[in-house]
Amino acid sequence: MFNKSIIKRNLVEMKSRDLIKFIRQEFPVKGQNYTEHMEKYETLKKLSENDLSSGISRMARIETSFDNSKNAALLVMIFNFLIGFLKLCIGAGVELNNFSERVAQSLNLAYGFFTTFFIAILFVGLLLDKNKVTTASFFKTLLEQAKADKEKEHKSSNDKLQFSDNTIEIKLIKRRPFWKKNVYNRQAKNLEEILLKWSDEEIIEYIRINFGYLSEKNKKAELQRIRGLEYDTIILGIGRMKEMEETSDNSKIIPGFTSASIFLISQFIYFATYGNKGAPTLTSVCLALASSVAIFFGVTWGMDKGRTHRSGATLFRSLLEQVKSEMEKK
Repeated sequence: MFNKSIIKRNLVEMKSRDLIKFIRQEFPVKGQNYTEHMEKYETLKKLSENDLSSGISRMARIETSFDNSKNAALLVMIFNFLIGFLKLCIGAGVELNNFSERVAQSLNLAYGFFTTFFIAILFVGLLLDKNKVTTASFFKTLLEQAKADKEKEHKSSNDKLQFSDNTIEIKLIKRRPFWKKNVYNRQAKNLEEILLKWSDEEIIEYIRINFGYLSEKNKKAELQRIRGLEYDTIILGIGRMKEMEETSDNSKIIPGFTSASIFLISQFIYFATYGNKGAPTLTSVCLALASSVAIFFGVTWGMDKGRTHRSGATLFRSLLEQVKSEMEKK
């Protein structure tokens, strides 16, 4: 009989040798029917985490107590000492008492028998203990796997409960360089709709809210949402992220834009000072300063926006590629 209550009781109450016999009976070394084995494994998974942890600890203790590999060398050394001492005594007794040759042969025969008997007992004991260690190690591994599977199923069930309503809703703010405008909520039925239908700014805002450094969202749960995407959707999502990265990369246009801005400002100053024969005036200087400040803040805002978009797209692309790699390995 192999059920939850019996396993709980046996793991705690049974003596080590009896527990090993019980395990061998339920999980024979020669193997058993697959269906029967899986039913017993499912029974193990019904144990609580505390029971599984306790069983794993018990198996580890049995492994240690029956593992005589470290004591074997000491036993052999003691045996050699005893055998040497016995041989010395027999030899001295034969010489002192002038035993007949037949008696001496009998003593040597007894010595050889004793040696063989001791070695046989030693090897049999080590073999039996090794089998106990193997059984304990097998059952400990089985309990560890059952515990890991149970935790995985528990986590998966939590994720399913969390995503029972798969609707995604985030608060979006259209940002401008010096003010905020048009605050609104955006909903999507699923992540696929976000990747394929939302604008770049809306996608970046979704990434920031759910995967940003300061985000309070459950990032692991959101990762499970990504794992729920279809393979084709993931490929399209990766392509979308790469497109956003390239679009947000300002490193190639900033030098040209800066050069053009300097040229325009210099021409603007020249135009403003034309009436004063090229000499700078207060008006021309103020206009040049205001233009420079406006261009500086505009370029800075554009660079910061591009950096934010690029880093968010890179982060999400790496997650999509990781999930894609996991799918391809299955």
